[in-house]
Amino acid sequence: MKAEILDHANLMQAAEFIAEMNTLPESHIGYLGTSQNEIFQSLEEMNRDAESAAFIIREGEALAGFLGADADLDKGTAELWGPFVQENELMGLLWEKALHYFEGKMHTYLLFSETSNQAAAEFASKNGFRLQSAQTYMELKAHSCNGLRKVSLLPIQRHGEFIHLHDTVFPHTYYSGKEIIERMNADHKVYTFDDADGLNGYLYTEYNREEKEGSIEFIGVNPSKRKKGIGRKLLEMAIHDLFMNSGAKSIKLCVGTANEKALSIYKKAGFTVERSLNFYKLDIRE
Repeated sequence: MKAEILDHANLMQAAEFIAEMNTLPESHIGYLGTSQNEIFQSLEEMNRDAESAAFIIREGEALAGFLGADADLDKGTAELWGPFVQENELMGLLWEKALHYFEGKMHTYLLFSETSNQAAAEFASKNGFRLQSAQTYMELKAHSCNGLRKVSLLPIQRHGEFIHLHDTVFPHTYYSGKEIIERMNADHKVYTFDDADGLNGYLYTEYNREEKEGSIEFIGVNPSKRKKGIGRKLLEMAIHDLFMNSGAKSIKLCVGTANEKALSIYKKAGFTVERSLNFYKLDIRE
């Protein structure tokens, strides 16, 4: 058997293969959803992206392995979607194909897998990935929000303050303050809390209209304004807007497992733990 590049004609077969495996904790990867339709959409986007690529292994007409690399050539990084395999020995073939494909273009690979996914943990260890952190996925189902809440969104005159605050609180993360502003639209919102001192806190969400699912990506509070309930107020604002105004059926988020204070705030707001995942990183320059 050998690894080959996934083409458009095989996207649905790949989506079915991944969905079946990603519902199981022992083979779950965090960058992808669990519904076949959602995964198919993600694969379509990857297929249209000239920078990214996916690789498969066939056994007869059936798929036996899949590995996707959602790449950003400007940053030299790629998120790994997989490996998903029927037999663990196939991981090496997929990984070798990906490394050869991106040789000279990529220096950092990221892997996000369920803590009970021992195959992914062994793959990470064998290939030099380092465990960066443990993350907890949480979800809040739609419910009635009592009372009207004023929704305060980031105005253009606060863009500079926002960029400074976000890049200070999250100096090395997947979206910079400037990138978040570039992503802002009717479904990608930055909620704010400010006073006479300026911008004291913000919360950034993204909403998937087709799935009717919101996601909380970042909550940042000015260090000098912490322990004043700003994060809780921003959370209440975003929950109200997503459920009551956008029509979300659920809201998801990811938080560091060691961040007990944040976990407590989210649990009090009604979020429940869905998954626990490990975040691995490989930098081939090291």
